[in-house]
Parts: sequence; structure tokens; C-alpha cells
Amino acid sequence: MPRLPLRLAAASLLAITAGPALAQTVTIELTFSDKALAELTRRGEAVTVAAYWMGDPAPGATLQTNEIGTVFLLSEDLTLHPGPSRLVLGSNLAAAPMDQVTVPYMNVNVFSARWADEDNLLDCDFLDDKVAKLAAAPQAIHCKLIGE
Repeated sequence: MPRLPLRLAAASLLAITAGPALAQTVTIELTFSDKALAELTRRGEAVTVAAYWMGDPAPGATLQTNEIGTVFLLSEDLTLHPGPSRLVLGSNLAAAPMDQVTVPYMNVNVFSARWADEDNLLDCDFLDDKVAKLAAAPQAIHCKLIGE
């Protein structure tokens, strides 16, 4: 494989990493109350983390907006066994049409996966903010049982 001159390689790396998408992964610190963890484990229930990226359309955007007037960028759904987890979301954001939005936003919801019960069992914090703000530091999401 041919080697790039150091200056060209450094410029290419800067161009790749300077883009907003690559620098915008969001780290989630997911925790559970003792009661929630015990109940989910007892039932054999899993947890779903659903993340969505969107933004207001940029001037000249060509992509269609959804029912709330935003442009879809990316979604990730993860299903996990219950327990404290550190998740990094948005690693595929680089492929999203970032030029179609003014500012990218992210929404993250956590709920029981409904393997053992048709109803959600969890009351979890959620995230809904600008990606740049959420990417600046790890974000805590804590879950407890509904009614706990």
C-alpha cells in the first residue's frame, strides 16, 4: 500500500476528524436501582436503549422532514441484559447527512425490552439535547421500577 507523505496524511486525518460527525459520539453511563436490577433479573427481562439523531432542516435541505418537522439522521437500538453499562452511541453518525440539518439533536430513551412482560417496567431518565452538548461529557441515565 502506498504511503502518503506525512504532511498529506496529517491533513487527511485532520479533515476526517474535524468533521462534526466523528467527534460527536455520546457516552452513556446506565445504572439501575437495586430493586429494578433485582426485578429485571428475576423476570429474565432485558433493557432497550433507543437513540435517535435529528435536526431542523438546513437552508436548501433536500431530505423530507418527519411529522414534527425535523430531518432524520440516525437511530440506534441496543438490547442489553440489565446491569450497569457504559455505552458509546453514534459511531455511525459520520455516514449521516449532516449537511441537511442546522444543528444535530439527540434523543435517548431506555425501557424494558418486553421479553417477559408486555408492559414497560422501568422509569428511566432520558436525554434530549444538542449532540455537541451531550458529547462533551458522559451522560448519566438512571432507571428504577415504575412506582418505585
